[in-house]
Amino acid sequence: MNKTIRKVNLIDYLPQFIQCYREIKNIMEAENPDLQFLFDEAEKIKNNQYIVTSDIEGIARFEKLLNIEPSVDDTLQSRISRILVRWNDMIPYTWRMFINKMDTLCGLNNYTLISNFKKYELVIITHLELYGQTDELKYLLDNMLPANILVKTENKLNYTTKGNMYIAMGIVITNIIELTDVRNNSKN
Repeated sequence: MNKTIRKVNLIDYLPQFIQCYREIKNIMEAENPDLQFLFDEAEKIKNNQYIVTSDIEGIARFEKLLNIEPSVDDTLQSRISRILVRWNDMIPYTWRMFINKMDTLCGLNNYTLISNFKKYELVIITHLELYGQTDELKYLLDNMLPANILVKTENKLNYTTKGNMYIAMGIVITNIIELTDVRNNSKN
């Protein structure tokens, strides 16, 4: 699904006195779809050079470069988020670099970090909504943080729902019948 940036109309490029001829007008109208296709494809190629503007085909190329296998349930946005986190992986990891990765994954001010490095603890509260983002957070934590830090994570999703709630009740009557193979052979 390409987004048309500009509508192609070749007749507008000709001088006014030629535009009135029916043959010229028909030739230009016949060429418009092909040129429109070329313009749209050029725009698609330009957009696929950047992660955030890529379509499905462009994201697949970035995933291939990074050896990422997308899940069937991944959306385009979750795939973009995953690639952005892994794209600029540089060692050695620093706290500032970790914060930048968290900003990329979660968005600015969309998470809370509570660090107590004297006790080797880090609490992370996120608000990740896209499919696969929590998996990417796990990947980030496993690869960036030292193994001696206890990491506690919590993903809070805040939703407001409106609607009616119906509660129903029913009564069920049952009879219990016990079948056994025990015979009563006692004689009076």
